[in-house]
Amino acid sequence: MVRKEIEQLPVAALVADNSQRYVAANAAARQLTGYSQSELDALTVMDLTPLPKTEAGRHLWEDFIGKGGQRGEYEIVPKRGAPRHVRYWAFASVAPGLHISLIVPVDSEGVDVAS
Repeated sequence: MVRKEIEQLPVAALVADNSQRYVAANAAARQLTGYSQSELDALTVMDLTPLPKTEAGRHLWEDFIGKGGQRGEYEIVPKRGAPRHVRYWAFASVAPGLHISLIVPVDSEGVDVAS
């Protein structure tokens, strides 16, 4: 159900559950991360966070859930290659127990997901 709704979004969209496990991703997210859908289904938010930043990532997650949303810049670890600097807009509880992050590489221009 969730996968169908996000597939056509023009930016990377990752949906995570309350356990930070990815439950859906669109084609743009698969391209950005280099992971297939089945590989993303086995990962959590922290799996895409660079190791030196996992503690900060945990704090950001807790803050995000507590406030209901968040936006900013972050680094993600793709399957291959160096970490990617991205801009994200995250929305908590878009459905019971589900949270969505919309992500674009920082070098992308003209993207305004939410002001």
